[in-house]
Amino acid sequence: MLRELFTNLFETLKTEKENDSVKKNGCFNFFIDKILEEKYHKINIVSTKTLTNYYNKYVESRKNNAGEPNNELKNIIAKYLGFKDYSDFENSCKKQQAPLTNNNPREEIIISKREVRSKKLSKENSNKKYKSKLIIISILALFPVSYFIYNHTTKNCIIWQENHFETSSCKNNNAIDNTIYKIDIDEFKKMEVDSDSQFFKNGDPLIWYGRSTTGKMEFFNQRGIHPETLRELDPITEYIINKYIFKEDEKTIQN
Repeated sequence: MLRELFTNLFETLKTEKENDSVKKNGCFNFFIDKILEEKYHKINIVSTKTLTNYYNKYVESRKNNAGEPNNELKNIIAKYLGFKDYSDFENSCKKQQAPLTNNNPREEIIISKREVRSKKLSKENSNKKYKSKLIIISILALFPVSYFIYNHTTKNCIIWQENHFETSSCKNNNAIDNTIYKIDIDEFKKMEVDSDSQFFKNGDPLIWYGRSTTGKMEFFNQRGIHPETLRELDPITEYIINKYIFKEDEKTIQN
């Protein structure tokens, strides 16, 4: 089943929107950074080289010194593929393989991949339909108001200047329509943070973060959007503090 597991992992990673690589190293780097570390908060449980060796050994039948992946890694991969755990993945593969009579491993893998994609696409399509309805309703509701404001004033537009927003003409190429985002430009600021910064008050976050267009992690003093990407900022977490702010001897989560 490890052949099917790593085949499905590689093929699924190639379809991720945020992953711009179709090569093994790039896909497995994405899996470690975005899935293992950011999603599941699992740090240093496997390297890109080891994942590549697993794929070469179990999928391409190339001899190497890679052993068998541990249960924790197999369970996480299976969960990422849409299954409860590795046992659930195995059972699903066995059910798909039972009717086969030609004992073709390639066909078994394709069937298994088809089921993984079906589960993933079914969930994604359901979410997309729901979000599409909300977006359409929101647009229809906001259009009359937005149209009136846009045609009667330019004060609703803002532009980013170094570490803060300022009012701007809507004709400016980099202007943002603040009737959509409702940012308090007098309060919203980009900030520098270090180990002495106060991150929480009574358990509530005081800092939000997001990546710039170049991938740099940046921090802000309020909830809002990143001024370059326009993506919603996320509240600071202990994981982000340890990974991007604290030095090794200051970390509260040890690898």
